[in-house]
Amino acid sequence: MAPDHEEEETLTAWTVSTLYKKSVEDYDCLTKDGLEIIHKLGWRSGSWTVYTTDGRPPKFIFTQMPGGNGSKDCLDILDNYGNIKDVELNMNCDGCWVEIEWPENLDEDEQERLQELIDEDGIEALEEQEDWAMESTTYIWGPILIEGENGYRKIIVADDDGNISEYKEEHNK
Repeated sequence: MAPDHEEEETLTAWTVSTLYKKSVEDYDCLTKDGLEIIHKLGWRSGSWTVYTTDGRPPKFIFTQMPGGNGSKDCLDILDNYGNIKDVELNMNCDGCWVEIEWPENLDEDEQERLQELIDEDGIEALEEQEDWAMESTTYIWGPILIEGENGYRKIIVADDDGNISEYKEEHNK
């Protein structure tokens, strides 16, 4: 007789971290009435737990960063694709820059009002209090460290075309 419950999927946890400083950016795109505000918050470093479904390390797909130089050398760490089932933030360390791109056709007084709201209550206030629709993601780039059970450790990096290779750390002697 078959069990009454579905068989649980076995997940493998991997710790994914940025290797270099200043290589993490939270990217919020807010839209309302045909207008778009881009809010970027940069971090000194970050770490995530990435769960895979096949026992293998995450199979990342590198992409272009919006507003970047066109290179496919970063990844959207929150995107679940390939063998990735889920991603959880462990930590982001030391927010070190904020940049807001305002629509050119947004009235200056309205921009100042919205900026004050952001300063007081955070970027989420535009969504929660002003009915802006927000889509958020986190981009990471540069060498990316993947660590797993039994001492697994690999550092990957992507070239401008998104091709992934193993990154070799240089050791000072």
